Amino acid sequence: MSGRYIEVLLDVPLPPLDYALPEGETACTGERVVVPLGPRRRDVGIVVAVKDASDVDKARIKPAAAVLHDVVPLRREWLDFTRFAADYYIRCWGEASVATLPLFLRTVPRARYAGSLERIRRLPARTAKAAPRIELNDEQRAALEAVVQGEGYATHLLFGVTGSGKTEVYLHVIEEILRRHPQGQVLLLVPEINLTPQLEARVRGRFVDETVVTMHSGLTPNERARSWLAVHEGRARVLVGTRMAIFASFAELRLIIVDEEHDQSYKASEGLRFSARDLAVKRAHDNGIACVLGSATPSLETWAKALSGAYRLLRLTHRAVQAASLPAMELIDISRRKPRVFAPEIKTAIDETLARGEQVLVFINRRGYAPVITCTSCGWVSRCVHCSGFTVYHKAAQRLVCHHCGASYDVPARCPSCGNPEIVAVGTGTQRIEEGIETLWPGARVLRIDRDSVRTKNAAEAAFESVHAGAVDIIVGTQMIAKGHDFKRVSLVVVLNADAQLVNPSVRAEEHLFATLLQVAGRAGRDRLAGRVMIQTRFPSHPIYADVRAQDYERFAQRLLEARREAMAPPYSFQALLTAQSAALERTLGFLRAARTRAAALAAGDVAVYDPVPMLVMRLKDAERGQLLIETMRRPRRQAFLKDLAAALASIKDYPDVSWNIEVDPQDV
Repeated sequence: MSGRYIEVLLDVPLPPLDYALPEGETACTGERVVVPLGPRRRDVGIVVAVKDASDVDKARIKPAAAVLHDVVPLRREWLDFTRFAADYYIRCWGEASVATLPLFLRTVPRARYAGSLERIRRLPARTAKAAPRIELNDEQRAALEAVVQGEGYATHLLFGVTGSGKTEVYLHVIEEILRRHPQGQVLLLVPEINLTPQLEARVRGRFVDETVVTMHSGLTPNERARSWLAVHEGRARVLVGTRMAIFASFAELRLIIVDEEHDQSYKASEGLRFSARDLAVKRAHDNGIACVLGSATPSLETWAKALSGAYRLLRLTHRAVQAASLPAMELIDISRRKPRVFAPEIKTAIDETLARGEQVLVFINRRGYAPVITCTSCGWVSRCVHCSGFTVYHKAAQRLVCHHCGASYDVPARCPSCGNPEIVAVGTGTQRIEEGIETLWPGARVLRIDRDSVRTKNAAEAAFESVHAGAVDIIVGTQMIAKGHDFKRVSLVVVLNADAQLVNPSVRAEEHLFATLLQVAGRAGRDRLAGRVMIQTRFPSHPIYADVRAQDYERFAQRLLEARREAMAPPYSFQALLTAQSAALERTLGFLRAARTRAAALAAGDVAVYDPVPMLVMRLKDAERGQLLIETMRRPRRQAFLKDLAAALASIKDYPDVSWNIEVDPQDV
């Protein structure tokens, strides 16, 4: 397109900026350009408009340094999608577009750039062993037909018990979409990096003649750019990725699948704090295609939409393997006893399982050896100097580690407060459980899987392979082992310390605990072994455990939705969280009080603006943090209010040392 001026998006909190095109140069919407930003800085931006005139004073308009014609321009669909994300999450457009490009494509080109680009474009040769095409049962086939029978937008909730074969339904749906659309592409989102290789292998095995790529933060920048370009240029037909993959640019997107849609990992906690699940639904709507949300424990927001008819509910009520049934659930009451690790009943069950040559999975959602060390004399406890949290004792490394900021400390020989040499570890983490198991069952092959044990690249994949190969008798782990894995030899699941989640003040705490318990329980008895789940608890009469024991998600969801409706909590209200931080708590709260005054003036009676309070983890990385909750009954009203509030906050000049952020649809309130 001809024109003298271009509007350019940059990864800065500013609207599109005008630049002049160099003499004889042309540009089109969606192309990348190199432009000056400030006196000594050059950035890569994206052209969003080409025009013959500019409203900016010509003397202030700088010329673009270069137009990069080396990559197919970004399509209007992608630009519109990123603009929506920016508007919805109250950020500038460049922060939701340029910032989501692979690092290689948003870095100013240097020498030998063209050769590097061509090397990145070359996909490595990958040979996948063809996997057998499994025939669907009646429920699975009905779900498949429901998804593929119509044209246009629809969101389907594939609600299936653990082990019901949701992945096989995904594969059949993908197969049908690729058959119907010879150039069509599919996006398959997964919540965790460590789940990607397993699912990727299944997809590659089913589509050996298609190019399948992945995208997640465990890849190198060049690997990520390679996958992004393959999808953008239409050379890859299936993308398997974590939440970042929702911002990939597709040549012809025809289907989006969100596996384990309830998972908290789909919500970003830094930068653009987006929900990949919610954006997946929006992107499917705008493209006029199907979106499939899969889960055995859907989020209450998704479940409410399914009940209302906004989403189509597809049920899988039985496990896919004909001889497999849901595991038996048992609550082990330890309210009047203090087992060192396991109650006697659990020890007996582990003995019996090992004697049969079957595997045991022990789940505790706390890594490290112990959550804290303390002085037996004065009560001193180990804390992080940078955060308002305890430091966790890691015995193998003999270090105290803050799981909030990553700071590491020596273990003191004496109490820093009173000099007492008797310092003890209190509480239990995965390392302590592993040590206890090795003492109780010295002949068992024990494998711990958590973020400490699988730090290196491909370590998680190797660990899970050893489990699948039967080289492990007892697996100990955190959330990493709780979901998505098809452990065919695991017949016993033991859950420890589930009660800790019950005291979490978040309105979603019970929902998250129920999902975790049913997901980890679903690892038992997935093939033809009888499954058994034993949950050690001090509160066996809590209503959540009755629902877990019955494995009745619908009863549980009905109870919580009634409570949410009575409290007018999500999904019956729409929230936002204004967070702020500075070096001093009083400065942070002072800014939030000023913000509340401005927010109250904008509220007009239909927006609730609560008082500012310190955050649960008040100090993080030496910053003192506070928050202010905003709540409305209508989403459009919230969005309009937040846009006005952001402009009002920018006018607060008395707190230049305070940084702030607006989070839409917060999860931890």
